[in-house]
Amino acid sequence: MSAAGPVKLRSRLAQRLDAEIAAVASMPARAAVLQVQRAILWMRHGREAEARDELARLHARALVHPRVELGAWLHLAEGLMAYFGAFGGDARDRVRRARVMAAGSRLTSLQALADAWLAQVDFVGRDIERLIGHARASLAALQPDDHAAGYRVATALASAWSLASGEAAATPWYAWARQHAIAEGDDAGLAALHYNQTLMRALRIRHAALAGEPGEAPAVLLGVESVGRFDDAVGGSARADLTPLLRAQLLTVQGDFGEAAGLLEAQLPAAMAAGLARLGGSLMADLAWCWANTGETLRSRALADQAALEVLAEDQPGCDIDERAALHARLAQVYAMLHEDGLAARQVEAAVAARAQDAAQRLDWAERLTEAGLVHPPR
Repeated sequence: MSAAGPVKLRSRLAQRLDAEIAAVASMPARAAVLQVQRAILWMRHGREAEARDELARLHARALVHPRVELGAWLHLAEGLMAYFGAFGGDARDRVRRARVMAAGSRLTSLQALADAWLAQVDFVGRDIERLIGHARASLAALQPDDHAAGYRVATALASAWSLASGEAAATPWYAWARQHAIAEGDDAGLAALHYNQTLMRALRIRHAALAGEPGEAPAVLLGVESVGRFDDAVGGSARADLTPLLRAQLLTVQGDFGEAAGLLEAQLPAAMAAGLARLGGSLMADLAWCWANTGETLRSRALADQAALEVLAEDQPGCDIDERAALHARLAQVYAMLHEDGLAARQVEAAVAARAQDAAQRLDWAERLTEAGLVHPPR
């Protein structure tokens, strides 16, 4: 129990962990490990404050009664706290420490889980070489009951395939992830899967619209709304701020500029402060486009100029090339509407170049994943 009081979730996994902790009350060392696992689940349901209190208590216990297993789990928990808080930060270092400790102590299930989470971090960082290495390591260590690790590595590979080749290529891995989440009773995992698939579908709609290509209508908004309803049913999600941002992007594509602007103005500042700076650039461009269409031309021009400068920082390995292409394409529209034809032409040129780089990256990822034997989940 944390200092903030007991956390009661309707998640099946949460209920199972509560029961297991109660059953080993006479075994403090085992209970502490389960309590770390429960704190990780709390943060995945968006209960960061309670998780932080619980982890602080368990860190103090670990110093009094040192155990490698507890120390490794605490490193994993701190890495995931960084991941959910800022989609990066020092997540990699803390999760890698958990992985090294687990391997050194032959904690195979924890090792598989840490490698699976490292694969997820690699996807966010667009590092396909590391992603493949960590995914293969996780799959090699996976035991039949390691559903948490199976779910996480499948999610990372589904995301990679979705980016590389689209929904059809990702479907087998999404299905495998769902099987593991159901077996684990992981309702937070099921909600995240629904969100991730909706997100990738929405991004395809957005990018097709920006490229002037025929695509699916933004009726997928209904799917975005159902994400929030499921999150509420099981006790919340780690990044509830992402759903309104996704909705805002789709509303922008649909031409509902006033509503989209309202969502972006309300959600974007906190999201960027919490670690979404890379995505924030293209969302700033969306907001500039909304303002241009609602008559706020001075604000639109100022924000477009800022986004045009910020995108110059997206020149490192691991940057989101697809988001960079979207940003340039949107800025081209903004400047054209503001009758800045020279600036619009430069943004069009930059968007074309970014799309070519994006296409090359997608092809490279598909080839690498195929060569690594990661087309289908294990049988």
